[in-house]
Amino acid sequence: MRRTILLPILALACAGTTKSERIATRASPEYRIGREDVLEVVVWHEPELTRVMPVRPDGFIALPLAGEIEAAGKTPSELREALTRALGPYVKDASVAVLVREINGPRFSVMGEVAHAGTFPLRGVVSVTQALATAGGLGEFAGDEVVWLRQRSDGKTDRVKLSVKELVKGEVEGALLLAAGDVLYVP
Repeated sequence: MRRTILLPILALACAGTTKSERIATRASPEYRIGREDVLEVVVWHEPELTRVMPVRPDGFIALPLAGEIEAAGKTPSELREALTRALGPYVKDASVAVLVREINGPRFSVMGEVAHAGTFPLRGVVSVTQALATAGGLGEFAGDEVVWLRQRSDGKTDRVKLSVKELVKGEVEGALLLAAGDVLYVP
């Protein structure tokens, strides 16, 4: 029965790609700014426009003259270009630098029968097995399943039961990479 639940998810995730291609598409070579990251925006020769600020939960930052600019999801160089364009009419030859001071963005949670339940930063590619290891492994009274809760873009939640034995054997591991906001529950 567990295999029948996994097959549609694995089929979609694996269709026409190898494991290394799936990992390569998930791992971005340049860091993308996340919500609640702390940025330093430096405008050369304009100290009143230079700021250290968090990215708001809605993904935007606000800078005098530039106004509201979406930061989340952009690379620092993409945000620098957007700020340079926005400041162009007000600052002659604006030279902007964007520095990521703190990475506070994406997270995943592990709860239930694990050694250290909690919320952890999602840095790079993290598999279900790696997430369980991050939480200190399974607790003494853990069952043989992990419930994976994933928030969909339409507001609904997908719920998938995974066998710990199959995860450890590596039979299903290739397509099981966490996304921001995912929750693993070990009953």
